[in-house]
Amino acid sequence: MTHWTRTLIALFAAIGLTLGLGATAHAKSDVTLIVTELPGQVRLIPGESIELVLDTNRTTGFTWKARERGDKKAITVGKPRYTAPVTELVGAPGITSWRVTADRPGKAVVRIEATPPGGGDPIVSRLTVIVMQPQK
Repeated sequence: MTHWTRTLIALFAAIGLTLGLGATAHAKSDVTLIVTELPGQVRLIPGESIELVLDTNRTTGFTWKARERGDKKAITVGKPRYTAPVTELVGAPGITSWRVTADRPGKAVVRIEATPPGGGDPIVSRLTVIVMQPQK
């Protein structure tokens, strides 16, 4: 990972964290935090969402899949969205993102599987999501 990539990831993470800490009420469509590195763990309350954003290079032939484990009713994982790179360079990576929304208290794991071209054992990363009871 290049210096510029790390800098951009840190910047996006800081912006997401700042937005999440500055908010007092969260609508279901608001993103509370942007997660860019795995493995990881987040704590949310019902109604909060995170955006899980990972570098993706479609030219390599790898495919990405998100699967829920644990208390599957605690979270909803949206369909993946691919954003192409803004460059003319052949083989430059884009990003794949998933919105993860907290639905009810519980603990779930989002398992991201990167399967190599032609099949084989996937490379697995995990994000643990703990959905806490909202304070009254």
